[in-house]
Amino acid sequence: MKRTDIGGEVLKDDWVIIWDCREVGRIYFNDFPYKNAKPWKWATWVIPAESEREETMEEARETVRRVVLRVSGG
Repeated sequence: MKRTDIGGEVLKDDWVIIWDCREVGRIYFNDFPYKNAKPWKWATWVIPAESEREETMEEARETVRRVVLRVSGG
């Protein structure tokens, strides 16, 4: 994982997920989630791309790990 850097601005509670030396997804904390949505948003950039929300960063990391392993055949 590494901090998300957009245009030179490093964002708080916002992470790019790296697997096998590639950026494969992102996890970030949403201070104002829609209605009763879980606050940690995750998304993968592998094909097929997926996204969802979790209660904790740890849950989001584990979900991203499972998705990437599943689609990569690993």
